[in-house]
Amino acid sequence: MNRLNFWALQRSIQERFVAATEAAAAPVPLAVRPLAADSAALGWGLLGVAGVLGALVSLRLGFGDLGSRYALTPPWFCAVHAALFALGAFGFLKAAAGHVSARSVPYRPALYLFPVGVIDARTPQFAVHRVNEHTEAHADAALLHVTIGGLAFEFPTADAAGAAQAAATLIELRDRLASPGADSSAREQSLVDPLLDNGFKNPFSPPESLRKAVPFWVEIWPVLALGLGVLLGGATWRVRNGLSEARLYSAARAIDSTEAYRAYLARGGSNSDVEALLLPRTQLRDAMKNNDVAAIEQFRTAHPQTKIAPEVEAALQQALLKELAAAQSTGTLSAIKDFATRYASYRFLDAAIEQAVNARTQTALQQLKPVLAPNQSHLLPFLERLFRFTAKHGPEVLVRFQLKPTETLEKGEKALRQSPYFSGESSLPGQYLDAAHEAPREAAIAAALLAALNEHLPKDLLRAESAPPLSANAELKPTVPTLLISYHTELSGTFMSRAPRLALAGIGIICRASFEIPNDPDPLIFKLSVWRAPDLKNITPDATPAQLYDTMATEAFKRFAKKYLATLFAEN
Repeated sequence: MNRLNFWALQRSIQERFVAATEAAAAPVPLAVRPLAADSAALGWGLLGVAGVLGALVSLRLGFGDLGSRYALTPPWFCAVHAALFALGAFGFLKAAAGHVSARSVPYRPALYLFPVGVIDARTPQFAVHRVNEHTEAHADAALLHVTIGGLAFEFPTADAAGAAQAAATLIELRDRLASPGADSSAREQSLVDPLLDNGFKNPFSPPESLRKAVPFWVEIWPVLALGLGVLLGGATWRVRNGLSEARLYSAARAIDSTEAYRAYLARGGSNSDVEALLLPRTQLRDAMKNNDVAAIEQFRTAHPQTKIAPEVEAALQQALLKELAAAQSTGTLSAIKDFATRYASYRFLDAAIEQAVNARTQTALQQLKPVLAPNQSHLLPFLERLFRFTAKHGPEVLVRFQLKPTETLEKGEKALRQSPYFSGESSLPGQYLDAAHEAPREAAIAAALLAALNEHLPKDLLRAESAPPLSANAELKPTVPTLLISYHTELSGTFMSRAPRLALAGIGIICRASFEIPNDPDPLIFKLSVWRAPDLKNITPDATPAQLYDTMATEAFKRFAKKYLATLFAEN
């Protein structure tokens, strides 16, 4: 194998080789293997891509991100960008320079098979493998296999016939060279070797050899790569930080929170409005968001020279009103009264507190309407007056009973004594309708009334409790709202039972329920008379007069309670 430098050859040999590769002069190549893709150039190109991608990643790192410490990068980051851009430029320019240099020759870079052997002209530094006695060639379809000096080469051809013809030509030359007396003239040798001078000189060609001609930048590409890296690194760092700060400001404004503005300042943001106006406003808004009067007062103390002082004062008043609204939204009077106690020093709240109390009573009335008894024209106005009183003086409401003397007891018992079924003084009803026997029945009815009142009426405005009975001749002078149930029991008729043998009287309970508010001239009055006769069909033989009269009285009271509650609540 011989090595030749194309640029060091004589001008005539250079031109002859170029003409031979173009099939414009003898010898014509038997086969040509074009220059394959340059893996080195591909590698340098990938290095360039990696450098540019790395630079873009470094520019994107933390860009406009309030949570990143690299949202605004320090000046030393300029060197990072410059190094990565320089690396990218180095890779691209190296690949481009190699490509341009490889194609700066006047012939097509390739692996050529001439009759004389294989000429590796993929670079200007030729490697010439001449045919010798160890040369082998054979065709495999359209692929020509050549072995010279232990080196194997493959050449694609147009068809199998062309491959076979080329192989035969090589073998023929090999055999001729190997035969005795194989020396040939210089002219004959030049016909198979394009790198030999055939003696022809072009009178119009300059005598000097062809010289390598490449663009100027190919000679200085490393300097260009470094310069591009420095230029792009500095410019992109400055532009990137400017755009990132604008993005930071937009992000902070979009979030509009204390944390966002603090993050903007911590990242190095320089917009003066953030520290002077925007951050204080969000801090004030945070205090307002929690309806925290103390937090707003603390903010006002901590920022006496703030530019948003009027907003702070307005926020304090708004926070107080919001806290009142929150107390009102609980739907309880106790929350409103607790607010009034805690902020009694703010006199401007008095009217608002009074409105809140009135609103609570009106809300309670509206909520009650669906469960109130219909067609009771005096009920809603009475409840409104009742709630106003309890809202001011407390929720206590009493339920009391008053047993009045009977008017028909003596006459009724006289009729029973005259009955043939009279069974003695122990069967007379009066002894079973006195205060001692009425007390358990009163307690049972009181429990039913209390349960209904406390279930349906708002607990923060009314809490019904049982109170001791009122004496028969006493006059009620209530200091708290009181439901007074005055009643007396009367006898009517005589009924005979065979088993047991008894003479029984029917009883009637005449009730008057008066729901009174202190100093209110218009109590809620309900009157009802309930009559009950003994159930002779269902009397058991062992029934006693006490049991029978208790049953009639209890049923009468239950009837009264049901009728009375029906005047208050719809479901009853």
